[in-house]
Amino acid sequence: MNKISILLAILLAMGTSCKKYLDVKPNGRTVPNTAEEFAAIVHSILNRIDYGSDETLLGNSTTVLDLESYSENLDASVGEYKPGISVAVYAGSHINKQQKRYADHYSVIKDCNIILANLENDGRELNSNVLGVAYAMRAISYYNLLREYCGTFESNEQPGLALIEDFDMEAQPARSSYGETASFIERDLKKAISFQVKQDVFRFTEDVSRAYLARLYFWTEQWDKAAEVAEDLLIRYPLVKGDEYVKLIQSRNTGGGNVLLRTFYFSNQSSNINYEKSMELIQTRPVTRELVELFTEKDQDIRYTFYFNSHRLSTKNLFANIRTDEMCLMLAEIFTHKGDHAKALSYLNMLRAHRIVHYKPLTMTSLPTVKSYNVIKQDASGKPLSALMQAVLNERRKELYAEGDRFFELKRNGSPEFWVAFNGFKYTMEPYLYTYPLPRIDVEISDGLVQNPGYEKLK
Repeated sequence: MNKISILLAILLAMGTSCKKYLDVKPNGRTVPNTAEEFAAIVHSILNRIDYGSDETLLGNSTTVLDLESYSENLDASVGEYKPGISVAVYAGSHINKQQKRYADHYSVIKDCNIILANLENDGRELNSNVLGVAYAMRAISYYNLLREYCGTFESNEQPGLALIEDFDMEAQPARSSYGETASFIERDLKKAISFQVKQDVFRFTEDVSRAYLARLYFWTEQWDKAAEVAEDLLIRYPLVKGDEYVKLIQSRNTGGGNVLLRTFYFSNQSSNINYEKSMELIQTRPVTRELVELFTEKDQDIRYTFYFNSHRLSTKNLFANIRTDEMCLMLAEIFTHKGDHAKALSYLNMLRAHRIVHYKPLTMTSLPTVKSYNVIKQDASGKPLSALMQAVLNERRKELYAEGDRFFELKRNGSPEFWVAFNGFKYTMEPYLYTYPLPRIDVEISDGLVQNPGYEKLK
């Protein structure tokens, strides 16, 4: 039975409301009790990734466009204004939208909790795959919530998330600590890896879970652990270059190569319309001159040839994905933090050599001096930006442009304040806006759910 058939069967059996999961006969709506029925819940989520409509776990062209518009990658001041066409001017444009996003994350967590509480690990491959994917999806939902709704990592004692691992419609948990949240995510990802999911149809394979484990360690500044996982993935999924690289990045639906997971594997009318709308919207705002000028090798850099046109309008695919190019850049930054400049340069030059023809490796003496006009003034550890760290972050900004990464890099490296001008007004990106608000209604009904700074008077 294919994904859609299974999904329709289970929806008919279960109904659509969350509360209906607990109904009993004679209504005929019950908690699923077979691996096939639990697999239907998993595949209903995976189908959203496959067809590019997922805005929660991996994201899609719409969420990537939003994140790019929150950063300084797109120039609002000279953008084209069209009535009825909405591109966020800065992160403050979407405050209400982020409150709904919080609920969407917990909806995925709720589905995973139902599976994990009721599906037996009896050794069958289907059971193992479903359980492995459920642990991965729950972990990734919490990882996304951590990056979006908690501050940048400073200590394990700062506020974390409300952790829910049982299906309880009446639960009103308090916020855990940052360390407790990170440990919970780490545990779930390791559980997901232990089930050894290998079938691509389940998307969240053991290697995808490893990539998210590297991301978690990196976000929480556990440099040695992050390096170990990232190096292993980079060895097994080496970087690609040339035409193969362009095909992977610019394809609407192609996976493979060193791309471990991507959105939009398959097209339908709705997903095509959504994608084309996003690609149209990003062209209402040019890429900032500062980003373009980072491509100092110009036409020798393959990215410069297809990222944007002569009018600085973006032509790169809006691409939600996980690929090992990110692991390579993480390693360059990790070894910069650790003071191992030779190893940091080796990974930085590895990435650049795959993008720039006739490449001459950077050395410590050939690195450009730190620019006073950088938006980022300090690194993740709070130290003033060094020439090597500037080079690493600039390369990351170039490589992962139009993939929704830059906003989180700004947050991680000091949450700098900057402003944009649009339609006669000045919009200031203040540090608190890098962390989204918890939903007002959740804060009001739960005494232990403390609102994030800056939003205490949110109405």
